Amino acid sequence: MTDRIDPEQTDVPAAPDPDLDEELDEALDDSFPASDPVSIDRREDPQ
Repeated sequence: MTDRIDPEQTDVPAAPDPDLDEELDEALDDSFPASDPVSIDRREDPQ
């Protein structure tokens, strides 16, 4: 027998909160502005 999770008894919201998503997007924009290029695995002395 498998135990099923009762959605009525969980603390997880049924749908994503668009306001929270917007707040997180704004925080990321402040931390990592689009005008700031990011180099991944950049080597100072390429071979």
